[in-house]
Amino acid sequence: MSAKPADPAPQDDPPNPEHEPRSWRAALPFIIAFVLIVVVVAWIALSHLVRPSEERVSEDTKVQYVVNDLYSARNSLNYDLYRSAQCEANVASKDFPTAAQFAEANRGPLERDGKVVVPEMDVEVTGSRAAVTVHEHRENTEDKKTTTDLIVVKQGDDWKVCAS
Repeated sequence: MSAKPADPAPQDDPPNPEHEPRSWRAALPFIIAFVLIVVVVAWIALSHLVRPSEERVSEDTKVQYVVNDLYSARNSLNYDLYRSAQCEANVASKDFPTAAQFAEANRGPLERDGKVVVPEMDVEVTGSRAAVTVHEHRENTEDKKTTTDLIVVKQGDDWKVCAS
């Protein structure tokens, strides 16, 4: 019997980088990016907990907020918002409007000329008082621009519109 020739020695396939397992080092850029995102989000969350956004608002801006509430109340006929924007002296005054008087006084101009638009206001805060000049017009009468001067006073932590 003749011997069969032996099978040639198996040849090793050349290394194929696609089939090799990846090292954790390949994910390093993604790990670094993830850690940076976590740190930034934690920093933002911590800063909001330590100093909430309402504490970062300037006094000028707080004054603008209460004046905005006053005009928003007139535009939406929201008597409670109107009343909450007023100082105690105004609310206690015998001339302060009732809900019905407020609605009656604001409904006609609102229906006829549209909402009051306040494109800008000038605010000057001096201690616990602020002088505000409101530049305003109605939606449908943009050519009839007016200005209104308001006094805003600080009562406790809140600013309120006041007659004097």
